[in-house]
Amino acid sequence: MPSARAILLSAAAAGTTALLLTGCSPTDPPAGLTGVSVAEDGTPLGVLLMCHDHVDGAVLHPSGRPPESEETTGAWRHDGRVTGFTSWPLLPTSGAPAAERWTAEQETTRLDKGRSYRLYGGTADDSWSTVPVEFTPEDLSRLKPGQVRYTLNDEIRTTSLDDFRDGACDEAAGGREEH
Repeated sequence: MPSARAILLSAAAAGTTALLLTGCSPTDPPAGLTGVSVAEDGTPLGVLLMCHDHVDGAVLHPSGRPPESEETTGAWRHDGRVTGFTSWPLLPTSGAPAAERWTAEQETTRLDKGRSYRLYGGTADDSWSTVPVEFTPEDLSRLKPGQVRYTLNDEIRTTSLDDFRDGACDEAAGGREEH
């Protein structure tokens, strides 16, 4: 029987492939958005905002690699369905906020300078995923606590966590409230 990690990684890879093949249009808003932020001590944080439906995990891998390569930098499972907003540390440190209901399936030990990463959320059954975000450690170093970097309509954006939480889903839906 495959492990939960193997199921999540396979589902995430399939979900990313499906997302890349189908894309999202203004009439088909994404299930959710993925972002990155930093804690007060600089620890990188993963951020998910679900606009509708749910995810139950997240995967971090080097960008530019095909999803089927299965090269994974980090994988996390959430204890239950993620709806609404959540965040968790991408690296284990003592100064990062507690990762409520998140468990590392594959712990990230470091992010290499100059390397680009892709983070996204998905479901084990491949029913829903979030729009991924790409970033480098250098991008993270430019973020201040309380800011989030995310992708919407193929555009990288940086805003406050509050503005992300309050308006990103509406913006993704073309101004219609979907959540």
